[in-house]
Amino acid sequence: MKPALLPILVVVLGQNAICGPKHEPQPENATVGVLRAFEDHDVVMVGEIHSNKEEYNWYVSLIRTPEFADRVDDIVLEMGNSLYQQFVDSYVAGENVRFEQVQKAWRNTVGLIGPQSPLVESLYGAVRETNMRRRGKHQMRIVCGDPAIDWDIVNDINTVNLYSSRREEWYAHVVQEQVLAKHHRALLIMGGMHFLRNSGKPSPNPSIEAKLRKRRARTYVIVAGTNTPNDCCETDHRFDSWLAPSVVSAHGWVGELAARSLLEGGYPNSKPKLKDGADAFLYLGPRDSLTFVSMTRTQLQGTTYGKEIERRLKIEMILQPDEAPLFPETEEQPQFPRP
Repeated sequence: MKPALLPILVVVLGQNAICGPKHEPQPENATVGVLRAFEDHDVVMVGEIHSNKEEYNWYVSLIRTPEFADRVDDIVLEMGNSLYQQFVDSYVAGENVRFEQVQKAWRNTVGLIGPQSPLVESLYGAVRETNMRRRGKHQMRIVCGDPAIDWDIVNDINTVNLYSSRREEWYAHVVQEQVLAKHHRALLIMGGMHFLRNSGKPSPNPSIEAKLRKRRARTYVIVAGTNTPNDCCETDHRFDSWLAPSVVSAHGWVGELAARSLLEGGYPNSKPKLKDGADAFLYLGPRDSLTFVSMTRTQLQGTTYGKEIERRLKIEMILQPDEAPLFPETEEQPQFPRP
């Protein structure tokens, strides 16, 4: 591995290039921005919108970019059960491995009890394909960041809670041991609220970013989102001329917007402001153009995986013992349905 130039990065962009005039944000191509960020940081953290088609299409494009594959050692995923790390290592290295074993890494997380989006599988596949095309060159690794729960032996809510309550602590530990200790560069991907600073959520433990900073890591946080400055269906027309996906520093009027509202397609009276919650913003496109991708009823009902999802939902008491899950009829739906 190439020696790291600096500590850690969350999601960074060259500030001079993307800040522009003091009060007028200057968005730039998201891939270009992230590549520039890796020139000055070791770890880039992207707080994502789960199961978003536009964001995952960009991830795949980013992974396939030669400059990214040259610079980045690890991609640390929330949607990856650490119990299956050895199978993931073999898979992304291009080795012959039973796909059913690798698949458990993203299907058997504790962070998501319901069925996993097919988009996550596409990200794993993009790393494998890129590594195979680059035989003899620098290779990327996917690091599983979710606790090592074994759903084959878990049957009660107390055990599930034991794992789920440690998710952020586990993720930070994995980054410390698998990235920082090895002086690697890494892209970190997790739900936006996990990376968002000053979110106001109660926690007895320091945030993931705070723990990484304690290990002398330089972090830069990018939060993904759309053009919703405040309430549910309100949109900000100052975004109308922006191309997607693009990244912009959290300065000027963008920095004054509510980070959670941008992330969740409209969240009234939310804090913090973007400038207080992140270093940059990943703009994915207008609110009503974004797409949520899921497995369907046809793919799940009556299958082994579908029955396992039903069992987990009942353990979590999301479903009553006599209830059946309502799986989606179509693979694609609006990311943020209008009321």
